Amino acid sequence: MRGHSTLALLAISAALAAAQQTPPPVSSPPAIGLPESIFNPDLAYQRSKLVMAAAGCKNSPFGGNCPEKSPCCSGAGYCGSDPSFCAESCQASGSFAADSCWPLPMAVNLRDEFKDKTRMVNIKDFNGFPSTADWVIDRTPGTGIHAVITDDDKLVLKLNRAEKHPETGGGIGATVHSSRWMKWGTIEARLKTASNAPGPVSSFILISPISGDEIDFEVVGKDPTNMQTNFYYKVQPGREVSYAHGQHINVDLDTSADYHTYKLEWTPTEMKWYFDGVLKRTAAASEVVGSYPDTPMRVAFGLWDGGYGNEGTADWAGKNTSYEPNEQREYQMVVDWVNITPMTPENSTDPWPGSKYLKQMETGGNDGANGGGSGNGGDGASTGNGGNGGTGGAKNMGTTLGTHVVGTLVIATAAVVAGLLVV
Repeated sequence: MRGHSTLALLAISAALAAAQQTPPPVSSPPAIGLPESIFNPDLAYQRSKLVMAAAGCKNSPFGGNCPEKSPCCSGAGYCGSDPSFCAESCQASGSFAADSCWPLPMAVNLRDEFKDKTRMVNIKDFNGFPSTADWVIDRTPGTGIHAVITDDDKLVLKLNRAEKHPETGGGIGATVHSSRWMKWGTIEARLKTASNAPGPVSSFILISPISGDEIDFEVVGKDPTNMQTNFYYKVQPGREVSYAHGQHINVDLDTSADYHTYKLEWTPTEMKWYFDGVLKRTAAASEVVGSYPDTPMRVAFGLWDGGYGNEGTADWAGKNTSYEPNEQREYQMVVDWVNITPMTPENSTDPWPGSKYLKQMETGGNDGANGGGSGNGGDGASTGNGGNGGTGGAKNMGTTLGTHVVGTLVIATAAVVAGLLVV
């Protein structure tokens, strides 16, 4: 691994293994009856954590802000010095200094044809460093793994009802996100949607579980010839949400029957959506002043069961999702390749997060009480939630809230809880 000794990594892994715990329950924001996007269960949890450390680091035994040797206040409100405390949802307001939190790992140029299975890891096995994996499989409510790289070099996301979703009773799908973040650039993927019957929702998006920014491609099983595009800006609990940016585009073919390319160009001045190389939509920043996504986001693929959502979600996606015969049917979204081209690529030879923070990690310490950095990070299962809901239809989101240690990065997982309505 670039920039790190084996000894240091072993020490981090041991510390994190000892740090697993369940965080205090997070109260749900009130239902606001608006459509929300596919990954918002995670967003709701992430954003609720952003205010936890407003008056010092909430659960740290040190009292007040974190001390210099354990400078980072995690999303769960504990102090420490490794990635489980210092990455992604690290709270600057409760940390030792404003620059104690680590920078986000930014994107490098990547064309992935999924020839190396080791470059995708389950979230519980992810060590937090993007040099070790390009893709992370998010946790789902069940015990199965619903995303794989196959022997014929395809990324396959699966939706089935081998286990019922504990809240909705529907099937359980998968989400996969990039280990790096991008601010401005182009993403493109060749994929076959799983939306070949009412219910399944297939997604290819940019999203920030920290800021609430998001840009979407989605296809619902109710109409696989209809490509849906949308974007969201700084979505936060309790804030009025604009959901007027969705646009449906009829592509006159079944997107689940064959592979097609989906491309999104995102610059400081405009967003462009392409289908099979043809420009289908442009949204200029000048036309949506005050609601234009402008923070780093991750690339993500998702497949989930909208047909078992609440009434608005199910009407939008198509209800009820059929798993016949005998509950054995499986839906598959298949990705052939993906290109990520940031406007300003990070130098891939630079060890993230930088020498200053690596030294901080090696010389610092963590809270000994209450599981240390549990709750830091920001990835969540999206199965059974989200989507754009058509024209104002409410969409269900939500998961069991929980955390788990992800190697050196503890991810605050949202597993999907039906009935929590936010964008």
